[in-house]
Amino acid sequence: MKIVFYNETLLSGGIEKCIELLSQYLNKDNEVEIVYVDDSILDMNIVTLLGKNAHIHKLEKGEKIIADICIWCRIYLDWETLRKQIIAKKYFLWVHSKPRALPNCILDNDEFIDEIDKIICVSECVKKEIAIPEKTVVIHNFVDSNIKFLAEEESNPFFNVAENCLKLSIVSRLSAEKGFDRTEKFVQSLIKNNIDFVLKIVGKGRNYESIIKSNFSKYKQVEFIGYRENPYPFIKHSDYILVLSNYETWGNVITEAKVLGVPCIASNFPSAPEQITNNSNGLLIPLECNNYEPYQKNLKRKSLRFKRELKKFKYINEIDKWKKILE
Repeated sequence: MKIVFYNETLLSGGIEKCIELLSQYLNKDNEVEIVYVDDSILDMNIVTLLGKNAHIHKLEKGEKIIADICIWCRIYLDWETLRKQIIAKKYFLWVHSKPRALPNCILDNDEFIDEIDKIICVSECVKKEIAIPEKTVVIHNFVDSNIKFLAEEESNPFFNVAENCLKLSIVSRLSAEKGFDRTEKFVQSLIKNNIDFVLKIVGKGRNYESIIKSNFSKYKQVEFIGYRENPYPFIKHSDYILVLSNYETWGNVITEAKVLGVPCIASNFPSAPEQITNNSNGLLIPLECNNYEPYQKNLKRKSLRFKRELKKFKYINEIDKWKKILE
């Protein structure tokens, strides 16, 4: 069976990570192809990574691809044009981004809704926002099966940091929607309250990356690591992962951190309570928080308590749901 993933471009983000992991399962028994149309901002690190489990191909204008199943990974696209280029027996939409955040969302195209076979949502909050129950199913993104091994593959990146120092990490694309303005306020509050900390930021971006780095250049406690194919040692050896985004349909890094027994401090976007039980296995902070001090008290001690709670977490890989749909 030939399965084609479509995304507008290939960047360093959660969507691409999900495609990579799903491709690892699918390529054992299927022909897997990943196509894109925009190469102006293509991330070659990601292309190389995805190419380990699939054929990567730029879809040229007028070109046609025949497939058994096509999985669209973008909700802002020209359905009429692209279905003529990728001719498949079944079409699925895989929703990783906030529905209807911008004009011309494909979910508002009645012809598309009639013709699409299934819409896969990465969280219950996305399914609720789409509000087409007869077409939607929730399948949570899954994590690398080797994550615990990979987390120990490299040395502790905090090896030279004092034990009583708060160790924080961010694993994210460096872009505006990832809440780096909140992160800066969080950092400022830690400094104001004389909390000893180190923050390592793993990831890269495009135009906004230089702005983020410039904004944080005055904080000696903050280090930008850049892109890492294996970011898991940074997660594993942290006291907390920070996810202070404006919005996440499903925080992949939150699940990864939970598997590694590390709590998360996250802004309370709609899907966050699906992953974090506030003040039990992590902390949720209001999106419009103006005072971070109350949330930063006793963070080191709370981390130990949260990590004990996370030992109860049992990760469930939902690949069987994908297999059922694809069959």
